[in-house]
Amino acid sequence: MKLARGSIWPILVTAALLFTVGANVVMFVAASSDRNGSVVEPDYYRKGVEWDRTMARRAESARLGWRATAALSALRAADPADPANAQPTREVAVTLRDSTGVPVRGAELSVVLIHNSDAAHPVNASLTETAPGVYTARLSLRARGRWEVRVEASRAESRFGAVLHAEAP
Repeated sequence: MKLARGSIWPILVTAALLFTVGANVVMFVAASSDRNGSVVEPDYYRKGVEWDRTMARRAESARLGWRATAALSALRAADPADPANAQPTREVAVTLRDSTGVPVRGAELSVVLIHNSDAAHPVNASLTETAPGVYTARLSLRARGRWEVRVEASRAESRFGAVLHAEAP
């Protein structure tokens, strides 16, 4: 079958359009099958409305001068004989120091941990002071890699917040 002169162009344009539609369908299916593809920050509307308060808290933390660091331990195997350690756990440790480098003792500390590849499942925890300025907790955090650690600390009238990152081996 011989094509008439100039009839190849409508066929090429149609093929290009069909290819584009097909590629978009493939991308839509891939994006909608990812469980983190549509993760939204919890209560994002309230956080947006309270933006000025958030900025005031950040300024208060900066004036306070406290510094925090976070670390995650290697995964510790589960101990079937101990019900408290029935699942593999990691230790999360946050070290808190004041502006002069002295450990901040006696603070109430809480964290929200978010794994970079599983933002749909944040982990909330309260940490206890195990050494001067060192606050820890054992949590069931199986995923290796980079974690975002959102720290909130308070002691007397002082309030401190920080967003840190830690690598889980």
